Amino acid sequence: MALARQTAMSRNLPVEVRIYRHDDGNGLAWRAMALVIPASASGQASDEWVSKGRVLPGNVVMDDAQEYSTVLSQAQAASGDAAGPWTATESALAPGLLRSKSYVAFQFKPDGSTNLPTGQPWCLTLRNHNSVPNGNAPAANYVSIVLDSLTGRTIACQP
Repeated sequence: MALARQTAMSRNLPVEVRIYRHDDGNGLAWRAMALVIPASASGQASDEWVSKGRVLPGNVVMDDAQEYSTVLSQAQAASGDAAGPWTATESALAPGLLRSKSYVAFQFKPDGSTNLPTGQPWCLTLRNHNSVPNGNAPAANYVSIVLDSLTGRTIACQP
């Protein structure tokens, strides 16, 4: 997140954070990310890949429960909205790891803010794939990244 924000500010172009569903051997889970400068923003023929996509290590996944990861859960409801987050499917021109995968995206703007709507909390929670939430309690050993949509700054909250 910090790299995406810094790149947007230094290049004076929006940078998309794309979060992908990736098969971890146990089925599809939100566990890959890439940073992209969209062709529509840069005037180039194709997207510019700031990072070519990375898969989270081991059994780490991004929890898509509404209570824990609003970036992922709200994207399903807001798809097609000009503001992020939104859902899409990656093109055939993407790096091999990411081709044709579905993703959720939002942007950091050149001023460091995001295109996420203000007035609601934005977070992304990472947890062990094998550790599932217990009722209203989150899974053990999780970390939540809380994102301020106005400033683009993040903080990590961990038990």
